[in-house]
Amino acid sequence: MIAKSLIDIMMRIAPETRPFDKVLSHAHFLATHGRLARRKNSLNDALLALKTSDEILSPLRVTTTDKELAKAYLRGCIDAAHIVPTFAVLKSRAEIASYAFPTRCVIKPTHMSGQVIRRRNGAPLDLERISRWLDTNYYRAWREANYRHLTPKVIVEPFVFDQEDPCEVKFFCFKGKVKIIKWTYDKSTSPHRMLYERNWTALDASMNYPVTTLKKARPANHDAMIAAVEQVAAPFGLVRVDVYTDGADFYLGEITHTSNNATLRFIPPGSERRISAIIFNEEGDRCA
Repeated sequence: MIAKSLIDIMMRIAPETRPFDKVLSHAHFLATHGRLARRKNSLNDALLALKTSDEILSPLRVTTTDKELAKAYLRGCIDAAHIVPTFAVLKSRAEIASYAFPTRCVIKPTHMSGQVIRRRNGAPLDLERISRWLDTNYYRAWREANYRHLTPKVIVEPFVFDQEDPCEVKFFCFKGKVKIIKWTYDKSTSPHRMLYERNWTALDASMNYPVTTLKKARPANHDAMIAAVEQVAAPFGLVRVDVYTDGADFYLGEITHTSNNATLRFIPPGSERRISAIIFNEEGDRCA
């Protein structure tokens, strides 16, 4: 824990250069996993390799990291009816102060990860917290360089399907093909997960949260989601596409390039090699 704390401090104070980004990212990986990133065809190692490569700075990777600009990219790939609508994009403190936020809405920074406010029934808003997002460069938290030059903005959206906690499904793709599907239950209360193959075979494994004992039936819109996600993932190597679904319809949410900053914890631990082998299998025999 001490080592990780020191690395977290160094992330914020060390020179903001690519050599320091790489050294600190490898140190953080070592502190998290207790090993160096030397495994071939391991998902965490591949995510770290992407994070510290020049590819993460490609215009398309950077553009689709931004939650507003990602929607513009999505509109070129799929039917706009499957993209989460936008109420507003706010670019200054003045716009935040003067905007009449809907009584029921979701508020997020477009240039950060993990920050969200869900407003219900016209509840009071902490406008100062929202405004502070504009002063934050998320790159400095974990040295994810695709965030470094994003313009700070705030996006306001509806609750997807008008649900309090819509089901969010995460699709891990490699070279334009869905390989692993992560399905989370009870995300806001007591999250538990199951990983599935592309053809909806349960893998009895999870990431970060306990493995669920539930086995969900293949969603009725499974094939439609796969088709949309693969349209989006086509230009990338390794990428994650997040989707909201109610089992019949779906919305594409965000595009994630370095999932969990290469700190994914596999449950059970021995499943990492098995899951990674499926992701990086290019023959397609397990994913047809």
